[in-house]
Amino acid sequence: MRSRVLAATLFVAAASALVGGEAPRPDDGWEAVRQKAMPFEVKDLGGKPLRLKELAGKVVVIDFWATWCTPCVRELPELAAYHRRLASRTDVAFLSFNVGEDRATVEAFLKVSPVSFPVYCGDALVEPLELAAFPTKLILDARKLAEDGSALGRFRREGLTSVASIEDRVAALLAEEP
Repeated sequence: MRSRVLAATLFVAAASALVGGEAPRPDDGWEAVRQKAMPFEVKDLGGKPLRLKELAGKVVVIDFWATWCTPCVRELPELAAYHRRLASRTDVAFLSFNVGEDRATVEAFLKVSPVSFPVYCGDALVEPLELAAFPTKLILDARKLAEDGSALGRFRREGLTSVASIEDRVAALLAEEP
């Protein structure tokens, strides 16, 4: 009897965690990593720079994408809505890094498919972060930068990714001590 009560309790706890979104599922395609993200500077399409140190104190979600990538383009409306929801938050940031394309190509694409967030040119990060597929999401923990100015890459996922899945990973990270 005692073992059945324990089993039922564990089942209810596990089901509650899944339904409540408290714990990310281990099978959702994210890779848990501990990859150092060295200080970087990227520029938006207008030439305005963004440096990693400006993101200190935040969990940072980065979407690496290209206009020729069908899954990348398919995600953009949901990611734009996510970016709008984050507008009032000071602990999470969403960044969009286009890779492998010139500014004119990206600007022409955005005229037809506008998004509500700035797009940065992320080519300089492809090799250091060992990006091989698009889209790729990287979640950095920049809440406490290291002495060398680096952040810690915590989660990585290649391919089409739902915002709900991103939110689960961000919530899990925010629940940890920095």
